Amino acid sequence: ADILVANGHVYSQIAKKNLHLKYREPKVLYRNLGNGRFEDVSARAGAAILAENLGRGCAFGDFDNDGDVDVIVNNLDGPPTLLRNDGGSGNHSILVKCVGTKSNRSAIGARVRVTAAGHSQIREVMSGSSYYSQSDLRLHFGLGPTAAAVAVEVSWPSGLKETLRDLPADHLFVIQEAKGIVERRPLGRSAS
Repeated sequence: ADILVANGHVYSQIAKKNLHLKYREPKVLYRNLGNGRFEDVSARAGAAILAENLGRGCAFGDFDNDGDVDVIVNNLDGPPTLLRNDGGSGNHSILVKCVGTKSNRSAIGARVRVTAAGHSQIREVMSGSSYYSQSDLRLHFGLGPTAAAVAVEVSWPSGLKETLRDLPADHLFVIQEAKGIVERRPLGRSAS
């Protein structure tokens, strides 16, 4: 899926004023159809998506190191909801963790471009992106059905640029500023 909405109304008494609104709301999940339109896939995604909560923030990351993105939803007045992605699409991916030396250690502000099979994606290491939530600092790149060799270019906040070529899909790469790859691990169900 491509868009997740986790919400809840701000007024606990809203149902008394408007019968069409609720305090607790289900999450909504949309899939990009690739033609400028999105499809609501909430009903097919399972009970956790449809459960009514007071969603106030989301953190995204591959929490189980199986190559897909999972989500933790921060709920007001309740425990968090873990949306573990075990859909098994068969697609490939890579995770990139940047470690700064001259730049800040968390590499906040580093831009990473991944190119595979002629297609490029760009992500930036960011601190915070949702209310009271911090997503994984490792960057996830979905590669689709291609398991072709991957090129990774890192533009560090210090101004240094590094390019690494012929990397295999379905791996986590830890890239340290000015040193290149310092660790690599396979992703997959056996790695979790």
